Amino acid sequence: MSDLDRSLRVRAFLERWSGVFLAVLLILAAAGGWWTYQVHATEEVEREQVVVEEWSESTAYEHSAVITEDSLVFNESERVRNRPVYYVNLSRALEVTYVYEHTAETGSVNITTDVRLQYRGVEGDTILWQYTEPLARGQDRGISNEENHTVDATVEIDSVFERIRTIEQQLGAAGTIEIQVVAASSVEGTLGGSPVNETYESTMPMTVNPQTFRVLEGNTVDESGQRTETVERAVEPSVVEGIGSIALLLLGAGGAAGLLFASRSGYATISPEEREILEIQQQEQEFSEWITRGTFPSERDYEATILVDDLEGLVDVAIDTNKRVIKDEQLGVSTVLDDEFAYLYVRPDSPASDWLVNYADMTIDEFQEFDF
Repeated sequence: MSDLDRSLRVRAFLERWSGVFLAVLLILAAAGGWWTYQVHATEEVEREQVVVEEWSESTAYEHSAVITEDSLVFNESERVRNRPVYYVNLSRALEVTYVYEHTAETGSVNITTDVRLQYRGVEGDTILWQYTEPLARGQDRGISNEENHTVDATVEIDSVFERIRTIEQQLGAAGTIEIQVVAASSVEGTLGGSPVNETYESTMPMTVNPQTFRVLEGNTVDESGQRTETVERAVEPSVVEGIGSIALLLLGAGGAAGLLFASRSGYATISPEEREILEIQQQEQEFSEWITRGTFPSERDYEATILVDDLEGLVDVAIDTNKRVIKDEQLGVSTVLDDEFAYLYVRPDSPASDWLVNYADMTIDEFQEFDF
C-alpha cells in the first residue's frame, strides 16, 4: 500500500468515526476536568483519632520484718525487706505496705483503700470456707503523678497461728488453708482529661508453717489508659492523581481540538472522487481473483472501445467472456480484451484518462506531444 493510499484510508476512517471519537474525547476532557477539580480545587480532609495523653495505674506490695531474736545470721533489731521467707523464731510481725500510683501528667484522683487479711480453706479448685479480718484503711485526696497512695498494715504472726488453730478446732483439718493480704482500692477522679471511677483489688498470698512465713508472687494492678481526640488534616494528592488528572484533561481537550481542526482543514474528510477511489480499492480486493496486473496496450488493434462505468461491471464482463481483467497500475486502467472489443474501466485519478476517452487512437507519446 502506498503512502497516498494509507493517508486516504486514515482520513476516511477519521471521517467515518469522527463523531464517536469527538464524543469520547469530550467525555475524557470532562472526566479529566472533574478529576482535576477534585484533586486540586477541593481539599480532602482526613479525620483520625490521635492519642493526646497516655498514662498507667499500678499497685504493688512491699513487706519487711524486724528481727526480734539475735542469731548467727541476723542481728536483733535488724529490718529485713522484701524477702521470700521470714523465720517465725526471729520475727513476731510482718509489716506490709500497699502502694498505688499513676503516671498521668494532668488530673488527680481520690483513693480509699481497705486492707484485710483473708483466710480460706480450699480443696483443689473448690473454696470450702472463707474468713476475713480487717488490717488497715487509708484515704487520700488529689493524688497526682508526683505522689503515691500508701497504706501500712501489720500481720501479727502469732495471731495468724492462733486463727488457724481456732478454725481447725471448729471445722477440722479438711482441705488446705490459704492466707493472703487483700487490698481493695476505690479510685475516683480525672486522669489525662478522662474521668476515672474504678475499684482495683490486689492480693499478696502467703504460706505459713511453724518455722517460716513465705510471701508468694502477688496479683497486682498494671492498667494503662489514654485519651484521644479527633483531628482533621488536609490530604495532599498523590503524584499519580496530580499528574494523571491534568494529563487526562489535556488528552481529552487537546484531542477534541485537534479532531475539530482536522475536520475543518479537510484532513479528516475525503472528497467524492477520493471516496470513489476507496470503493475501487475495496472492489479490487473483493475481485482480486479475476484481476491480473499488466500494461495497457494501444487500442489500434481493436475495432471498438467500450468504457465501463465501474470496476464491478468490468469484472462481470470478464466473467461473461471468460477473460481476465488486466490492471495497469501506472495508467490507473483496468481492461478486458476481447477479440473485437476493449472493455475499459478508467479510474478517476488515472493520468491517462483524457487520452483513453478522447484520443484512444494515439499512442501515449503522441498524446503527450499534442498541443491542445
